Amino acid sequence: MGNDLYRKLGASFLISAGVIYAIERVASLMARSHEIVALYEAKMLDALPETHITGFFDNIFVPILTFLGMILFVYGFPKKIK
Repeated sequence: MGNDLYRKLGASFLISAGVIYAIERVASLMARSHEIVALYEAKMLDALPETHITGFFDNIFVPILTFLGMILFVYGFPKKIK
């Protein structure tokens, strides 16, 4: 395997981890907004829902893909030899 392949694999792992994290984050924010709208429609304005916003370590694939992506991306750069 060449260095170029390691860089491409590392970059694709990092991008996929970012996409998964972004999709989860958007989905949790949309779920929270739907709960708030339901409370407003029911005229329960005194209590806002305690919705958990997803974090970086909530999905096991995001940190694993990030860690592997960083290792492969750094390993893909050639070393200087004197």
